[in-house]
Amino acid sequence: RRESAMAPRSAPPPLPDLNAPCPNPSMHARLVTPARALDPEYWRALCPELHVDDEAFTDSVRAMSDVGSGGFAQDVRARIIEQGFVKIPREKLRWRTTNHRLLASAAMRLMQHGWNPTWLLAYDEAWAVANEISKFVFDTTGNKLNHDALLWHVGINDRSPTAFSPHRDRQPDDAHRTFREDGTAMYATAWVPLTDATPQNSCLFFVPAPIDPGYVDGDDDGDDDDGSSSDEREEDVLSVDVTSNRKPERKRKSQKETDPLRVALPDKEAFQRVACVPAEAGSAIVFTHRVIHWGSAPPTPHPPSFGEPDEPRVCVSFGFADEAYEPAYLRRGDGSRNDAHFPRLRERVALVAAQMISYHERFRCDAKTLGVFHALVTTVNPGNNDSRGEPQRKQAASFLCPEYKRKVLREYVRAVAEIGAARGGKSDGDGDGDGDGGDDDDGDSDAMEDAMDNALDAMLEAQMAGRIDEFDDDFDAIAAEEAASRRKKKKRRR
Repeated sequence: RRESAMAPRSAPPPLPDLNAPCPNPSMHARLVTPARALDPEYWRALCPELHVDDEAFTDSVRAMSDVGSGGFAQDVRARIIEQGFVKIPREKLRWRTTNHRLLASAAMRLMQHGWNPTWLLAYDEAWAVANEISKFVFDTTGNKLNHDALLWHVGINDRSPTAFSPHRDRQPDDAHRTFREDGTAMYATAWVPLTDATPQNSCLFFVPAPIDPGYVDGDDDGDDDDGSSSDEREEDVLSVDVTSNRKPERKRKSQKETDPLRVALPDKEAFQRVACVPAEAGSAIVFTHRVIHWGSAPPTPHPPSFGEPDEPRVCVSFGFADEAYEPAYLRRGDGSRNDAHFPRLRERVALVAAQMISYHERFRCDAKTLGVFHALVTTVNPGNNDSRGEPQRKQAASFLCPEYKRKVLREYVRAVAEIGAARGGKSDGDGDGDGDGGDDDDGDSDAMEDAMDNALDAMLEAQMAGRIDEFDDDFDAIAAEEAASRRKKKKRRR
């Protein structure tokens, strides 16, 4: 028995190879229609080891018990108040249902089929993570699940790394009012690694609250240049391009003096206070909306003589909020918060599609894919028409809270404008920008035209509600793209 106890853990099963061909090309994301994305059998076929809307499974999931015994919850709470974050070791958490390795493998299988790993939220097991840890997060932060959920994969061969640069999760105008009198923050994130997160394969870094003057009082970083309220999106706080090898351009003195990261780290000694937080699979990091944090960039490949490379970092995060600060994203038909432990597949798909739109600057997609996301967010039953043969275009008020839905549609308009600007007259395939590239361009052009129509509809709705200023110059960009599209159509008819 002693020898068995001393024996090292057996090696975990290998993760899917993202460099290998797609296992089932017919199920690739680029071929999926909105109607198919709502079909539970599609998701079950992709990951047959997981469950979708399986009541027998979901009924078996229970919240962790006795995690906060012996004063541990109080210590965690105090640490979050003091530092803005805390790492909870795996051995302190009593996972009953969650198999972290299984989830990491499934997320990477989705990636093999062209999906962002966040689509793991289509499965019951992903929501089981939130359900198991939610009571402990409430006991230590006072916040409830608000459905701001994402997954990440960071690996050596990532074409578009998803690790975020330094940022705060929320930038409210009155930051100090988002803390309660007892010092607890009204928003927190539970970040759960599904594989080991290390300095070698990317882990989280934090600027501790005690050395960050803007943590509670807010940042004096000037007016936003995108026209949106800073409370609506996560805010980058580093003013230099961390992805470039070029020497950063000299910034204005005023910007250096107000940049939140520069203010918190004014000298070399301050950098020694930055906390690198490795986290083993099955542990958790809980942090507030105001702590500056980031994920390190993917590692560079090392020589074969160094041995096998580190596994990728795969993780899931769930936001928890006080309803008085940020309403839960998913709502019931009567507008109340959806406290269901396991949202139904239709709600999950609408949520993930909305998240993909909200984070379009991080998770890029083409016009066709963006159109699928838009349909899943705004259409009650995509793929089915009403008695007049028209798509059921009712906004998904029964799924998403109004504030979040408005944010998503604003980001949709921005995404369409960015895609249109990136096309720059090159989408016709022959490089001359005249739109006569033939049939290969037809599908892409049609998708772009549909995207523009949807964007204009969203702006018209906002205008009727007196909110057109939310879109800044996006209207001009969309109008210019629409005019270019009309010119191309006219030339084709000739």
